[in-house]
Amino acid sequence: MNRIIWNITMFGLLTMLGACEGFLDRQPLDQLTDENFYQNESQANQAIISVYTPMMDQEWTGKGWMITEIPSDNTQPGGTDPEFTPIDNFTVAADNQPIANYWAIHYRQVALANLVMDRIANTDLEESKKTRMEAELRFLRAVAYFDLVRIYGGVPLIVDAPAYGEEMLFPRAGVREVYDQIVEDFQFAEMHLPVAWSGADVGRATAGAAMAFLAKVFLTRRDYLNSRNYAKAVMDLDEYRLMEDYADNFELATTDNNKESIFQVQFTGCESFGTGNPQQAFFAPWGEGITKDRDGWGSQIPTGPQLSNPTTTIFEAFEEGDLRKDPTIMTPNVHYPTINPDDGGYTYPSNGASATTCNIKKYVVGSGPNICFMSTPQNHHVIRYADVLLIYAESIMEIEGGISSNGDALNAFNEVRIRAGLEPLAQIDREIMLHERRVEFAFEGQRWFDLIRSGQAVEILTLHGKNITQNNLLFPIPSSERQINPLLEQNPGY
Repeated sequence: MNRIIWNITMFGLLTMLGACEGFLDRQPLDQLTDENFYQNESQANQAIISVYTPMMDQEWTGKGWMITEIPSDNTQPGGTDPEFTPIDNFTVAADNQPIANYWAIHYRQVALANLVMDRIANTDLEESKKTRMEAELRFLRAVAYFDLVRIYGGVPLIVDAPAYGEEMLFPRAGVREVYDQIVEDFQFAEMHLPVAWSGADVGRATAGAAMAFLAKVFLTRRDYLNSRNYAKAVMDLDEYRLMEDYADNFELATTDNNKESIFQVQFTGCESFGTGNPQQAFFAPWGEGITKDRDGWGSQIPTGPQLSNPTTTIFEAFEEGDLRKDPTIMTPNVHYPTINPDDGGYTYPSNGASATTCNIKKYVVGSGPNICFMSTPQNHHVIRYADVLLIYAESIMEIEGGISSNGDALNAFNEVRIRAGLEPLAQIDREIMLHERRVEFAFEGQRWFDLIRSGQAVEILTLHGKNITQNNLLFPIPSSERQINPLLEQNPGY
């Protein structure tokens, strides 16, 4: 909470981000203050674009995997690290820094969305334009809260920009209350955002993205009728479709805002710090020289048979012939022609380059123009169309009791499976669905949430060899926040 207050009192920094000819082009402007900004539509849009920047931050996209992947059965730390090894083995304490950083960067987005919304509401802009801008800001606020409520449970619900003299310490709201606000915000965004943007605005929130998030929110809440209906609404937009080649979602030349992308975090590469995607530095194997700039760290690696119980690892999860495996996991002797193509590509070593003899491939693109240390121009997927198809299929399956041969569900499910080079199935059930989501979205920050939503997290992770209880399904409220705000009650077990 102290970081929220800091962002509120330091709002003047927001307006210093500058003019935006393109979505992420930013130059500092002199003599701008909170009082003399927001004089026209262009300045209001500059402020809105600035609210996207927390998602570009290293603590959100760059290190979010510490919270959303490391606890799962997909990955493990590449070495012993005092910050995220406890997250992996469920001994994390409330003073863990990644846990505090994850809280802070998400509340930064909430605070900025509220502030800009308040300022724009008090301008003389046309009401229709103000409504569209409010919709975009509410979308961004809802994205942050959706992560927060799934990680921490009930959290302080702040929907207004506090004024001087008002109370700035908030208690935790109930989980249902937070979700109600998330749904309200996404539904407002759905109603008032465009279906698509053009030119330099491509990558901003859209009505389709709001509907896709709503489908995911309702699936998380086990409201399967609504999740089915929203997923179908996205499908009916005819704005999105699967890329023909799964690997194209993670190749530098074909990733950004492609036809499968519904919402991505936008990056630009070697510009000012924070505008490039830092994931390659964390994912690329150590000692292989792929990045040609201080090397990759291999901070998280796929779970492999050497260190885990048989049949439980992501290494073993892919069926024979699954075309998603090589674009997802580097395994011995596999050649990647698009990693440093000027050098003839890259072949993963025959004895591996990690403790599990495999490394993550997604978001590892090598070196090249506009690529620097901890900075590539490759966008980060938040929701892909494949997710909508599987949400639609799962919703129908759950409506029918957890097992289904429904033609509509199978068509959506098998569209994803056929793209992966696998035979279509004539029936799906919960186990099949959870497995399909695991291999489709590995290392994209979905597995931990899917395990919790399935109700099988403790069972599956215990089988995987982890010492986990129901209390571990929520992370602790950061102790630094509770020191500032005594109204914050701690989660059980911490």
